[in-house]
Amino acid sequence: MSNQDGLIRSIDPHSAVLDSWPITERDILQGTPAASGKVLWQSDNQCLLNGVWSCTPGSFEFDFTWDETIYFINGRVEISDESGHSQIYNGGDYIHISKGTKTVWKVKQKILKVFYIRSDDPVVF
Repeated sequence: MSNQDGLIRSIDPHSAVLDSWPITERDILQGTPAASGKVLWQSDNQCLLNGVWSCTPGSFEFDFTWDETIYFINGRVEISDESGHSQIYNGGDYIHISKGTKTVWKVKQKILKVFYIRSDDPVVF
């Protein structure tokens, strides 16, 4: 189910048609992770947004230029930060990653997440 009109917007993350959001080749460390996503809502200034994102297995680097809150719907991923801290997240886990955090994502099983981003600058995918 999807409703993109009106004041209440909805999307079924399991059946939503996601757009290709390729991972930059230089950031890929292993495999061929394929990412896709869909923005559900974005503020007029493009600094606040939420949506759905998915990625197939592989590993890649990602530097957060925004604050992001994530709820993993399904899948399995190990995320490491620049301090060396590493944690495995599964469907049902809820996390926050602060702006400026440098990470390595090792997607072990295809992940599906919903996200909320707060940025100082406009975000365009």
